[in-house]
Amino acid sequence: MSWLVIFAWLGAARAAEPVTGAGPPPETAGAEAAARALGAALKGRLTSVLQAEGPAAAARVCADEAAALTAQVASETGYAVGRTSLRPRSGSNAGPDWAAAWLRAVGEGPAARVGPHRERVDGPRGPTARVLLPLAIEGPCVLCHGPVDALPADVRALLAARYPGDQAVGYQPGDLRGVIWAEGPAGPAPARAP
Repeated sequence: MSWLVIFAWLGAARAAEPVTGAGPPPETAGAEAAARALGAALKGRLTSVLQAEGPAAAARVCADEAAALTAQVASETGYAVGRTSLRPRSGSNAGPDWAAAWLRAVGEGPAARVGPHRERVDGPRGPTARVLLPLAIEGPCVLCHGPVDALPADVRALLAARYPGDQAVGYQPGDLRGVIWAEGPAGPAPARAP
């Protein structure tokens, strides 16, 4: 996924939440914080590269650095985190079965029709929180995820070289691209050793 999707996710996920001021339910608060931390980590890195070097360089960050940033957020938060889609760019973004099932159930279409998904389940290690934050395609996202013939030449070349079976193209602004997911202990974020 590209930096553009992360920006869209941040806006779409926040806009879809109820305006209660209460935040996520306590049982999923830690998982949601982990998902948002992943979005913030990716956005920060991608923003700096985009401003300095342009869209193709930002796409290289996703190819070369996103997995390490994801692992770092998982280590720091104590939650499993990631990104997934019905049309993943990389097989490493397959995501857990429960996230894939949610995506299949909601299908493709306008992102505005879905909001964050939060659930508590009883897992093998006790109560488990699961959170999905939708990723929406916004105008700039089409630079990496739009129709192939409309992609900038340098982005198209990079995607062809790095992702020969790329499925993450053909989107239009407003489409649901996928989700950022998090899963781990139900409740607030666990205290982590400094």
